[in-house]
Amino acid sequence: MKIEIIKIGKCRHPGISQVAEEYLKRLQAFATVESSLWKESLAKTKIPKLFSPENFVVCLDERGQQFSSITLSTNLQKWVNNSSLKRMVFVIGGPYGLSDSERKKAQRVWSLSQCTSPSDLSWLIVCEQLYRAFTIPKGMAYHHE
Repeated sequence: MKIEIIKIGKCRHPGISQVAEEYLKRLQAFATVESSLWKESLAKTKIPKLFSPENFVVCLDERGQQFSSITLSTNLQKWVNNSSLKRMVFVIGGPYGLSDSERKKAQRVWSLSQCTSPSDLSWLIVCEQLYRAFTIPKGMAYHHE
């Protein structure tokens, strides 16, 4: 299954971008992972196309469900191993977040925190947490609990 991480808006912090890219590179050992930055003007027409039966869409929003790293790992394994799905898509909204209808159409709404955070930081955390979630079932030394 292909995993795609979509961030609405450009990354304004080069340091965050460098670290996110490092985790994206590490993720390639576990899955085909792509990340893209969409302009807000394009996102309005592109996001609705994500909601198709072969995609599993996870929207990031502070009103969503919070996961421990272990729970995220367990859920990620279930989602990735679902043979009826071709693509898992994580969508990180821009400055105004995602719409109510987008959140309602998503299979999951994931909250990184109850606090609102900059989308650049959310992008980095999603990349890192996905990497961590893939390392946990492999027993790799990255996650310490």
